[in-house]
Amino acid sequence: MARTIQHVFWGVLLGLIGAGGLYVFMRQNPPVPASASPGVSPLPEAPSNEVQIDLTADDLKKARVKSAIAATRETRLTLRVPGIVRPNEYRQVHVVPIADGIVKNVSVELGNRVRTGQALAIIFSGELADAETQYLSYTAELEAAHKQLERTQTLLQAGAISRRVEEEATAMHAVHEAHIRASHERLKLLGLSEEGIAALTEAGQSDPNITVTAPVDGVVVARMVNTGQVVGKTQELFTVADLSTVWIMASLNEKDFGSVRVGTGARIIAAAYPGQAWTGSVAYIDPRVDPSTRTAQARIEVANHDELLRFQMYVDIEFTTAGLRGLAIPETAVQSIGDRQFVFLPLKDREGSFTVRAVELGPAAGGFYPVVQGLKPGDEVVTEGSFILRAESARQHPELK
Repeated sequence: MARTIQHVFWGVLLGLIGAGGLYVFMRQNPPVPASASPGVSPLPEAPSNEVQIDLTADDLKKARVKSAIAATRETRLTLRVPGIVRPNEYRQVHVVPIADGIVKNVSVELGNRVRTGQALAIIFSGELADAETQYLSYTAELEAAHKQLERTQTLLQAGAISRRVEEEATAMHAVHEAHIRASHERLKLLGLSEEGIAALTEAGQSDPNITVTAPVDGVVVARMVNTGQVVGKTQELFTVADLSTVWIMASLNEKDFGSVRVGTGARIIAAAYPGQAWTGSVAYIDPRVDPSTRTAQARIEVANHDELLRFQMYVDIEFTTAGLRGLAIPETAVQSIGDRQFVFLPLKDREGSFTVRAVELGPAAGGFYPVVQGLKPGDEVVTEGSFILRAESARQHPELK
């Protein structure tokens, strides 16, 4: 019995010694997992704050995934706002008569092209007739006063009259000269040229007709008069506009005031002419803000030689402003899930697996998003096939929705 107890004691002791040795050996030589056999790197895992999605070989083939490297680049901001075509008010003239009268003839119609000096209408003016008659009368009186002065000066030299008489004749001559000058200026104000005044003097009779002429080259865009109509000095008869340039008035929101300045380049697009665009730059920004729309008007002058841009047309204006240089990724790499934006990063050494990463981005410009937070230079992001990855991420991780 004592021998049996001794054998059990030695067996237990040897067992404890063997277990201790095995423990030491395992501490010094940990077991190698089957998936990480010698010569093979361990599989990467997604960061703890990100999720991972996996595609089967067939799904990966259908997705046709392509990727790009996040890199530093200069982005330019493109701002698009609505606008409307207006006439160039510096080249649009409202034609009014220079005297009251009755319209005898209108020689142009709405839409006609006119040249500077071309007759638009003829007005019979009693005011002009009176001014011409007065001028002719003053001319005759001056001529008589001049002859009287010459005779007086001859008699003074002969001693037949006193100097006082000669001085009176000289003063009267000066008065008639002043009348002529005033009457001459009045005729010029009524539209007569120097040639017209000279012709009036030669004819010796008044011509009461005023010819209303085009002040600039352009198109008659408004006609407010007909034959037989009585018109006054302040009444607009025609509007003639030079259409070679037009103004584009753009509505700027308050949040965009810092992006657009005088000199900022602009590109104008009209729905009526697909594929065609006009260019210009901001010439003026209204310092006032419309209290109802909270917008300010920016004016862009645009060449319109083909006259395709018509007044009151609606257009879109694209402003391109200088951006910042920084990390940027293609727009196609970004997908929205809920109210957040995400990108997909391929996991290295594991085909078909991707990390879903939330990012903070600036406004898109020129096909790229500037990266504010979430990526670093050199990160690889999926650019093609990201839409399929978005759908798969929503299926595999409903919590992202």
